[in-house]
Amino acid sequence: MPDNMKKLPVIQRPEHEEKTPSCGGCDSKGNCNHWGIKPGSEKEEVYRNVLIYLTMGIVVIIAALLIKALLSSF
Repeated sequence: MPDNMKKLPVIQRPEHEEKTPSCGGCDSKGNCNHWGIKPGSEKEEVYRNVLIYLTMGIVVIIAALLIKALLSSF
């Protein structure tokens, strides 16, 4: 390699470490805290989270239908 060529800096990636969940709540390698429901959650918390997700889904569907109706009226 000629001496007049510049070397480009390269990002050195760290060695691949074993993936562990970020929550640290359990020893599983899976997705922890899925849908905001942790193992051992109280029923009220689970019901609240499920109700929130259902409400968000209904709002998204209604908004999509309203936008579709609005765009088709032009």
